[in-house]
Amino acid sequence: MSAPAVVLSLEDIAFRREDALALRGVTWRVSAGEHWAVLGPNGSGKTTLMMIAAGYLPSSGGRTYLVDGYISEIVLPQVRKKVGIVSAALSEVMVRNFGATTGLRVVLSGRYGSLGLYRRPEPEVLAEARGMMERFEITELADAQFGTMSTGQRQVCLIARSQMARSALVILDEPCAGLDLARREHLLAAIDEGCRRRPRVPLILVTHHPQEIVPSVTHVLLLREGRVVAQGAKDETLTEENLESTFGLPLRIIREQERVWVIPR
Repeated sequence: MSAPAVVLSLEDIAFRREDALALRGVTWRVSAGEHWAVLGPNGSGKTTLMMIAAGYLPSSGGRTYLVDGYISEIVLPQVRKKVGIVSAALSEVMVRNFGATTGLRVVLSGRYGSLGLYRRPEPEVLAEARGMMERFEITELADAQFGTMSTGQRQVCLIARSQMARSALVILDEPCAGLDLARREHLLAAIDEGCRRRPRVPLILVTHHPQEIVPSVTHVLLLREGRVVAQGAKDETLTEENLESTFGLPLRIIREQERVWVIPR
């Protein structure tokens, strides 16, 4: 049996911001059939790493393979259409340029790989988008303007959009930011279901909260100060020792309902 196809490979990635290195020698590979959590404290380099991975930010060293080839060798705008990414930066772009667009049209645009909607959707695609909004419990946002939504509503709307794309890779950067407890749990359940519905399409979930790592996540990358602390299969990587090294304080792990909860010692 052949090995799973590599979808993303970062090789000895470095990134320099002014006079400091924000990333230092990060090597990481994501293959089809794997779902990853990228976990680390604020300022550990998680978002910078995702922007480099998706080709929106050039690295200062190393090289990146994304879906079809190394970034220096591919037609990047075409390959980006195969990557569904949700981040605060994307939300800001949408508010600035497409603030009057309705929630339904935002979700629909995911199918066509564009930020705005520039074509009349086919009836079956329209029905799928409405069903996607129902699954994420945001049907009330169908006619709401994106720019008038709360931060949390925008985030969920963009995640529903990412699920409409026929992506080879999905990146969710801090998807639960700005959500209350109930909305967070609904969203995590929907993300978990999405992983199960499309098991071969890798998903990367970026967070600084271990409890947000859903059961379908198979692997974890731990970052601290731009360096890899540990990476690998979830159960082998999410240990008290590794999490203490990542967050810099004594911790105790509680595992319940296929989730990991962490409390200080």
